[in-house]
Amino acid sequence: MELSSLIRYFQLKYPILNWGQSKSEVIGKTSDNDDSFHFCVIASKDYTIKVVAQYESLCTHSTKFKLWVCCIDSLAYETLKKLNLEHMILFYVEQLEDQTLRTIRNQRKQNEYCWTLKAPLIHYLLTTFKLKSIVYCDGDIFFFSDPGEIFKEWGKASVYLCPQRDVDWVEKKYGRFQAGLIGFRNDDNGLKSLKWWRNRCEEWCFAEPDNNRFGDQKYLDKIPELFSNIKISTQLGINAAPWNCVYNNNFTIHTNNNGVLIEKDPLIAYHFACFSIYNPDEYDLWSLDSIKLSRAHKKYMYEPYIEKIREVIQVMKDKDINMDSFYSANDSSHARTYYKYTNFRKRMDETDHFYCFATIISKEYLLKGLALYQSLTQHADAFHLWICSMDNESYNTLVNLGLEHATILPVEAVGDNVISSINHDRSLKESCWSMKAPFIHHVLEQYKEIDHLVYCDADMYFFSNPKPIFDEWAKYSIFLSTQRSTKPVEKIHGIYQAGLIGFKQEKNSLKILNWWREKCLEWCYDSPHDEERWGDQKYLNRIPNLFSNIKVIKHEGIDAAPWNMVMKEEQKVSLHEGSVLVNNHELVCFHFGSLLMVQKNKFDLWKLEKLPFSKSILLNIYYPYLLTLRQLYTDLQSKGITKQTNLLTTIPSTYTPLNPIMLEHLEKAYKLYQSDSLA
Repeated sequence: MELSSLIRYFQLKYPILNWGQSKSEVIGKTSDNDDSFHFCVIASKDYTIKVVAQYESLCTHSTKFKLWVCCIDSLAYETLKKLNLEHMILFYVEQLEDQTLRTIRNQRKQNEYCWTLKAPLIHYLLTTFKLKSIVYCDGDIFFFSDPGEIFKEWGKASVYLCPQRDVDWVEKKYGRFQAGLIGFRNDDNGLKSLKWWRNRCEEWCFAEPDNNRFGDQKYLDKIPELFSNIKISTQLGINAAPWNCVYNNNFTIHTNNNGVLIEKDPLIAYHFACFSIYNPDEYDLWSLDSIKLSRAHKKYMYEPYIEKIREVIQVMKDKDINMDSFYSANDSSHARTYYKYTNFRKRMDETDHFYCFATIISKEYLLKGLALYQSLTQHADAFHLWICSMDNESYNTLVNLGLEHATILPVEAVGDNVISSINHDRSLKESCWSMKAPFIHHVLEQYKEIDHLVYCDADMYFFSNPKPIFDEWAKYSIFLSTQRSTKPVEKIHGIYQAGLIGFKQEKNSLKILNWWREKCLEWCYDSPHDEERWGDQKYLNRIPNLFSNIKVIKHEGIDAAPWNMVMKEEQKVSLHEGSVLVNNHELVCFHFGSLLMVQKNKFDLWKLEKLPFSKSILLNIYYPYLLTLRQLYTDLQSKGITKQTNLLTTIPSTYTPLNPIMLEHLEKAYKLYQSDSLA
């Protein structure tokens, strides 16, 4: 290879190095500007991928535009140059810097300097290349339809401003208008207002709000007061953003044959501010906080943007560009609104309410686990259940059943076979308790695209939609369910219930989960004589004192159970329009703890002691559950599974049920109950 070719190869392979290149060149067609829409953007290495995505979005919706790109580092410049994009004009920031700007550059952070540069950049392009008008866009703006609509709305005005459409206190602090999309015309009024803005930004432009200033942005509040011929956009789809259509304003986002609409306005440009790219699969959709995006936001805005980002990354890789410098330097574990792009995540995004659950099943809990699954299929609009099987019999049965909304894992596959590290003096019950936190951790670790996981004991059963659980949980890191039992029970077993607990894919939540996991692996026994510990459950007493952002659920219809309904005899159970109510709260889920299926039609409702089950609890809660267990047993029996696996509870021949019930007796009582209700 000739020396000149070798040098050029290394210039392209390692563009972060300057290689002594002149920074006076301009790449791209700078003439014949009258028939084009002009946009400009500032590009650093951190924004290069986004700027290319922005360019591609303009190409999708227009053939008569130019994107003028001011590069503030060699890596951005050389990379964009290598991509050789037809409608892009490239130049270094040095071309517009004067001594004032060079001094400022050494005094301000990079983001603050980029804000300072906007007005000088716009002025440079208008005056040097005799452009009639130009729109500045932040590099994280992406176009969803014809950008010409911006210029159409702008008309002949000298300045084009976009309102924030944020809440009052935010606009008061950060400004009424958005500096991420702003236009100036090359006329006397446009240039005067641009010069005024430039002077203000050169004087002061910092990220920390000061008096009546914030960055380059709050100055814009004064422009309509000081200058005339200003156009303020009224189009909701121009510079739409998280702050004006995700967590503020209840705008309807939908589609028609013409594309995406916000209310009745077409979505032109969306501002993906505070959006981080960790790699082609992992993102932070809003790095300032954890926000909940609706199905429409994800499907119509964020997924198309991510797909374009992924395309751009692949194009850059195909050009033999090393991508490491273009991704976020932060670790994805610090993401506030984490998103992992997978087919499963896309399926989750098909609905506004997708629920992720986990449970642990042994062969004696197989029917109860299937009842849990069935109750979710009946009451959850969209869900997925991860199941840890503690033995081969339950694993093989579940796999053969082919449950559409479940993933079955053998216990040995969880956490690099963590079960093998547990002391072998633990019973099956204690081992199941010990595996709870490791299993939750394993699912969150292996399926990073899920943002939450609710663990349910296998003997939980849903009577209505699980949405109230998630409404209560809201923005808290984890949720705990109160026992709501008697003082003696809570003294021994703890004040919270480990049979229903939720964790999220976020730092604080995972910290709590890891703490619980370590405690359970260290010690987890059915020992009522330990003051501080009992199983996996009593550790939960300490969590609200050790950690923050904990939601304690007290809803009487969530994790209702014998210990808080039968033992206390304080709850009123009734049926209203097909829904079971507990003290006028809809019953969401009931925990059928310590229930034994002795025979196909014979059950022990509570194996530990004699309890006073009321008629209303028996008929409205237990009866439908026992019917489900029997039907599942019959179904598996018809498939020959009961011949291979004993699905009934293994009990000694001398065992005497403490709360026995025959299903046919309940059936008769239920018919009488219905007759009385109709009468």
